[in-house]
Amino acid sequence: MKRFFSLLVLAAGLTLGACDNNIEPMKANTGPINKNPQVDQAARPESATGAPQS
Repeated sequence: MKRFFSLLVLAAGLTLGACDNNIEPMKANTGPINKNPQVDQAARPESATGAPQS
């Protein structure tokens, strides 16, 4: 039982030691939302002969 508590204290110490309070908090992207993204006009590749594929 004593060993369990020792491991528990060690795990808690390592967990608290891994925390970094110097990191800036993440912020949501508040920029404009592009509802009409650019579409690739050549989405379908042409054949080697240049004929349209069906």
